[in-house]
Amino acid sequence: MASKTTNRLLRGLLLSLGFKKQAVVDNNYRVFRHAESDCVAILPDNRDDHPARQADIAGLRDYLHQTGHLSEEEFDTYLRDGILPAA
Repeated sequence: MASKTTNRLLRGLLLSLGFKKQAVVDNNYRVFRHAESDCVAILPDNRDDHPARQADIAGLRDYLHQTGHLSEEEFDTYLRDGILPAA
């Protein structure tokens, strides 16, 4: 599952959840801010088509679950099928 997970897919997930892309900060990291919840996610600003790092996938999965944006099961479904649950 994770081997086909690209940086584009992770960024697309954040954008789909209402996060907005912000500035690039120290050492090439991109900030994503969710205004309504005041949550911030940070991912490496690597090439879109490159595979996402396992640590970034696991970290984002846990962060979105802990902040109430997406359950772990919903995250896994998104990575597998590219769809989010209906709101």
